[in-house]
Amino acid sequence: MTRVPEILALEERRRQALLAGDLPALQRLLAEDLVYVHSTGACDGRDSYLAKLAGGSLQYLELDFFSLQVQVLPQAATVSGRMAALVSKDGQCKNVASLFMTVWARGADGEWRLQAHQGTPLPAA
Repeated sequence: MTRVPEILALEERRRQALLAGDLPALQRLLAEDLVYVHSTGACDGRDSYLAKLAGGSLQYLELDFFSLQVQVLPQAATVSGRMAALVSKDGQCKNVASLFMTVWARGADGEWRLQAHQGTPLPAA
């Protein structure tokens, strides 16, 4: 059974892959039927999310996760917390502060993959 440190390690691998622009590593972490809801309300599947990253319309320049809480079930795990990021979106730099929840699910092959992400913007300070 997967423990909390293993799920946190998956989140860290995802964070590092996003910062490095390592799309092959990121693709291995994402479920084929991923639902990724950005804090702006935009929604992507795995292919459209990876296409934005590959095409440069979305780039993570800085990315940190804080106050992470993990719940682990036999076939799924959730991670919730805060995210602070500096992103380049269509060539414009934006600071992003949000609450997020991710769902990791164990696939038929036994590997854990990101199944869903939901971001909610925090009010500007």
